[in-house]
Amino acid sequence: MSGTTARATNVTPEEEERRIAEFRRQGFEKRAMPHIIYHGSAIACPWLGCSFVIAGVDFQLEKMSDKTRYTQLLTAWWQGPGLVGRCPGCGQYVLFSMKGKQAVPDPNIAGTALLPDDWHQTAYIL
Repeated sequence: MSGTTARATNVTPEEEERRIAEFRRQGFEKRAMPHIIYHGSAIACPWLGCSFVIAGVDFQLEKMSDKTRYTQLLTAWWQGPGLVGRCPGCGQYVLFSMKGKQAVPDPNIAGTALLPDDWHQTAYIL
């Protein structure tokens, strides 16, 4: 028998949501740094006409000098919708979340999840 064996897993959508919720709870409790790897079509900017690709990002929030803002952004990642920042390619606002990326036409709805305009200069982007 070979050294590698494929194992099929059948995870229901409900179980997937439960696992994500548990991951988010633990991440928030441990104050884990937000980072994500995107797959498939999720790597492209969600704005039509923009070809900028982000396959993964480590937001490097720990490098922020404003501790209040840091806490707000960390909370938005783990307990909220994700983080909103400008695409480094087209400059439009994008919601970065654990489930993918979404175009954000109005950055005012981001509230405390809004990254500084130069977030991509500090973040580690793949």
